Amino acid sequence: MSATLTTISQHLFIYRGAVNVGVIYRGEEALLIDVGDGSVVDTLNECGIRWVDGVLFTHHHHDQASGTSRVLAGGGWTGAPEAERALFEEVNAYWNDPKNRWHVYHFRPHNVLTEPVPIHRTFMDGDTLRWAPARITALHTPGHTDGSMTYLVDVDGQRIAFCGDLIYDEGKILDLYSLQKGFGGLTDYHGFMSAWREVVASLRRIEASGATVLVPSHGNVIRDPKGAIDLLEARLHAVYENYLSTSALWHYFPTLLQEQSPTVKPVAVAPSLPVPPFLRHVGTSWMVQSASGRLLVMDCGSEEVIHQIEGWLASGEIEAVDALWITHYHDDHVDAIPQFRQRFGCPVIAEESVAQVVSNPDAWRLPCLSPWAIPVDRVVKHGESWRWQEFTLTAYHFPGQSLYHSGLLVEGRGLRLFFCGDSLTPTGLDDYCAFNRNLLGEGVGYDFCLQLLHELQPDMLFNCHVDAPFAPSSADLKKWREMLQQRVTLLKQLLPYDDPNDGLDPYRTRG
Repeated sequence: MSATLTTISQHLFIYRGAVNVGVIYRGEEALLIDVGDGSVVDTLNECGIRWVDGVLFTHHHHDQASGTSRVLAGGGWTGAPEAERALFEEVNAYWNDPKNRWHVYHFRPHNVLTEPVPIHRTFMDGDTLRWAPARITALHTPGHTDGSMTYLVDVDGQRIAFCGDLIYDEGKILDLYSLQKGFGGLTDYHGFMSAWREVVASLRRIEASGATVLVPSHGNVIRDPKGAIDLLEARLHAVYENYLSTSALWHYFPTLLQEQSPTVKPVAVAPSLPVPPFLRHVGTSWMVQSASGRLLVMDCGSEEVIHQIEGWLASGEIEAVDALWITHYHDDHVDAIPQFRQRFGCPVIAEESVAQVVSNPDAWRLPCLSPWAIPVDRVVKHGESWRWQEFTLTAYHFPGQSLYHSGLLVEGRGLRLFFCGDSLTPTGLDDYCAFNRNLLGEGVGYDFCLQLLHELQPDMLFNCHVDAPFAPSSADLKKWREMLQQRVTLLKQLLPYDDPNDGLDPYRTRG
């Protein structure tokens, strides 16, 4: 990557490479703030700087510190936020901990280094350091990460704030997935963008410090802090309220969402309907019972489902279990499938996007992932239909709650029933976890799903966590799609990418 230099003052410049590296220097020695990929070394040599005395890290993310060994090959000390010390020094413990691999509902921390970086000195809020012509004050500024530190550098009559990734440019932020954080007793999994207020509070604290220049880790040097922060707050607020207006969480946690933003209401609430008499619901499993007493089961997240079915078999309420359909890969839907297969010996059927994950979980790093590899006996494609008893079944790729998600249309007994996994509730979309890969845009993600429902016109929808079916109208589907389109427009203002998914999807590689 090509780099440029931005001079801030006589003793401070910014190396703008993979990240913005602050270079405070005097003669042939320097103190750096972050190092990025280490390519700053070549520029330091060209500038006549022969010795890096030390490095201060704003936060633990891999892109901030991966080049440390190159930068400090000749020696020198490192400093980091006290709260994140272990995320530099004990990365092997992080990566080897099964809690960070399987059944993951937490996303702070993420983007952790793959090689440890020894830390010689740590900083807490208010700590100070004098280095050559500069006086440096540490401010704890959480938001992008919980332990993020801003370094206020007083040098050459200016106060410059190295603020990590709290901001990217005027009114812009690097990404939204780093803002995934639990709230109100919920885990990070349900907390899309919930750290946005922390980001704003941290930036306001920096503004109050009297800093005249903001240097983010990514993006442009900002010389009007207040204007940049004001615009960012307004844009973050607008996106968050748009997201809340279509959220499935209104169905599960209405009080918590009302506390998040008292002025927002769901733009549509679909009516609930009675459960057809030939369906059963246990845990996260919906089941279709044929007239002959045979069962098609959808998902098996716990052994409770198995025990219930065993009881029905014993009492003669059902005759047999014919097949298991997997809606998506999440652990609360698949954890007990190995036992289910062993007990009932029936085939497992999955749409190809789901099958690739559940059959080989070791190849994936995703939220709520179960470690058990599940053989899929029949892999079906989008739009593929088949007969089962008196019903016609049609599989669909349904990339709503997750990119690796399916839907199943069941037609029979005079009804068209669509089993949408966890993708919708009566109040909207289950897009509360960016790490599930909820892509935005025409014909992808939820827009694709809502258009499909408009075309299929099912009589009712079924969510695995909702006891009653519901029936969004064409107007409801249209409202949700319109809000998604509006969100794309808002995100193009907030994020520094032509495609907002570059700031929404943590697994994408940016050009």
